[in-house]
Amino acid sequence: MRALTGIRVLDLSRFVAGPFCCQILGDHGADVVKVEKPDGDPARYVPPITKGESLYFLAYKGSKRGITVNLRSTQGLALLRDLMAKADVVVENFRAGTMEKMGLGYEAAAAVNPRLIMVSISGFGTEGPYVGRPAFDEIIQGMSGLATMTGAPDGPPTFTGTYVADFVTGLYGAIGALLALQLRAQTGQGQWVQTNLLQSLISILNTSVTRYLMTGVAPQRLVNRNPNIAPGNMYQASNGYITIECLTQDMWENLARAMHRQDLLRDPRFLDLASRLKNAEALDYEIQAWMQQRTVEEVMPILEQYSVPSGPVFDTPRLVKDPQFQANNTVVNVEYPGLGPVPVLAPPIRLMGQGNPKRGRSPRLGEHTAEILGEWLGFGPKDVEGPCEVEREGARDGLASLSGSRHRSGRLWVPACSWTCPSQAPGIGRGMTGFRLLVAGSYQSVMFSLLMKGDGKTISLGTFCPRMIRTATSTPSAPNGR
Repeated sequence: MRALTGIRVLDLSRFVAGPFCCQILGDHGADVVKVEKPDGDPARYVPPITKGESLYFLAYKGSKRGITVNLRSTQGLALLRDLMAKADVVVENFRAGTMEKMGLGYEAAAAVNPRLIMVSISGFGTEGPYVGRPAFDEIIQGMSGLATMTGAPDGPPTFTGTYVADFVTGLYGAIGALLALQLRAQTGQGQWVQTNLLQSLISILNTSVTRYLMTGVAPQRLVNRNPNIAPGNMYQASNGYITIECLTQDMWENLARAMHRQDLLRDPRFLDLASRLKNAEALDYEIQAWMQQRTVEEVMPILEQYSVPSGPVFDTPRLVKDPQFQANNTVVNVEYPGLGPVPVLAPPIRLMGQGNPKRGRSPRLGEHTAEILGEWLGFGPKDVEGPCEVEREGARDGLASLSGSRHRSGRLWVPACSWTCPSQAPGIGRGMTGFRLLVAGSYQSVMFSLLMKGDGKTISLGTFCPRMIRTATSTPSAPNGR
């Protein structure tokens, strides 16, 4: 029993912020179902790729099960509506207004499921001139002002080394979902939670906005120097770097003693925080002169002895060998089909006993479709069929008889339908000797990879996503004429 056991979450989001939000909920026991289009979340194809799997996808899509649904079809939207009626939380990060255009906005969804909590994550929010714009992390780092606060004074604005806007927004989304669940426990009603990348990132930019509005002083790029305390910087030892942050007068005095430079305590330039900030460059010079003569291994024990807040600067190879990294069990191995154990980051929140979170693996494309439809919507094993072959009857003249699952009146049914093969394709028609149809995806929009063999040649007709049908006599068609 974990904190969110029994909570059903429908993850309609892509890329980082929304999936990260849902991963947090899944780590703590929620049944998170990731909904993907038939050809998958674009993140599945983002490098680095190992044995055909995207490590980018595996990193942000853990602790979930997966289902594929074609949201461009009427039947696919109907299925999603049915799933939303059974969900506790829906997380989406479409552009503002997209859910409403699909008829799945909060008001429409709440009319069917009043207890539903919808978490909407967008780039800019639901009001204002930028509502319709697409947004990604680096765009928001630039627009938020963060990039202009990062880097060297004489250099260009600089991005951070990670998706800070995405991650902080994902955290806010998870917090919002938890707040809404608590509010629902009190009122019985669901909630529409909204957060966006721009406002989320601005919210953590220290005092930059308030300071400018109150004093007219804008933040400046100071490389690694802390603008609010001194000393506060990254200093170079003979074989690496160490960060020192002295927030209080006592910490500064301890550093001076550690350096055996008590004379600095009597220097009028460094008497108090205000004077040290004014003379931060001179203070950094004194610290740097002391540190550059020593190794990181020599300096750190001295700073620890005098309780000076400090730490070595690690790269990733050094980080993963650090004893504190290992003591915190920062990495857990999660078994993934075809890859074996995959080292992923463990949830950083710990609870006692059974409530402790657990990182699960990310789903393969459409892996749990039948399982989820059975648990959430009550479909039986016979209602959802697995991979199938095209029957040979009707194959002459280029027609294929297809067995497949269909949605009708809230249930699946299995008709025999016909699919006309493209007449312009060579080897198709009376000369065709037979073919195999490989099926992957959900019953709402089955994705067909069709290989036809005829006239001594094997011809790939590409990938087809036929529309779902409601009668056994309809002929599904493929988009874009394929």
